[in-house]
Amino acid sequence: MGTIKGSYFTDVGGRSENEDSFLLIHREDRGCCALVADGLGGHGGGAAASAKAKDIIEECFLSEEIKSPEEFNVWFQKANQEVINMQTPDIEMKTTLVVLIIKNKNAMWANIGDSRLYHFRNGELVEQTFDHSVSQMAVLRGEIKQEEIRGHIDRNRLLQAIGRTDTIKLDYSDRVSLDGAEHAFLLCTDGFWEYVTEAEMEKDLRKSDSPNEWLEKMKKRLEKRTRNIDNDNNTAVAIMYK
Repeated sequence: MGTIKGSYFTDVGGRSENEDSFLLIHREDRGCCALVADGLGGHGGGAAASAKAKDIIEECFLSEEIKSPEEFNVWFQKANQEVINMQTPDIEMKTTLVVLIIKNKNAMWANIGDSRLYHFRNGELVEQTFDHSVSQMAVLRGEIKQEEIRGHIDRNRLLQAIGRTDTIKLDYSDRVSLDGAEHAFLLCTDGFWEYVTEAEMEKDLRKSDSPNEWLEKMKKRLEKRTRNIDNDNNTAVAIMYK
């Protein structure tokens, strides 16, 4: 078993309420589970939705073992149904969700919405999750480049989310071996990745000896760029595996 180190932060940004939720838990018998969720919906609905999704995934992680990425479907469907059950005619709460599990020198993850997971191997970005958004579809159609999502007019329009419909469609990774290299993972809401580029994530990772140091470097970039603007809640969980 390699060494797992993790750190996290969450900030309300320029908003009156923080509707993000996160989890970072490490148990010797079950491995490490990390997640980030970005709630959507007024009157406190977004905060309730993201918190419920977090609670359901934590319960599943502590009581059930999944052996393949496809099995994330069961956990996400449970979270989806619980959020739908909380909805009212006035509050159609929803949330994004991205989850990572590391166990037995392997990693796997799944996501829905536009909260992201970035996977770095030996300091280089090798994988990132796919946004379920109108702007991501514009990339696929060749209308904009991937990096142009950050400023796209439809960036906040989601096509998939927990609580959106009775049936959800998530994306999930392969089962990734962590042997023979140093790995790092960054899970974050759009309020974070909107202001920190992938090249900057790599640069700060290479200069950092711990997840906390890595997050602090990126957080300084975000704070500088969001000074005096009404930016969104921003949340990130960083993990290093050596």
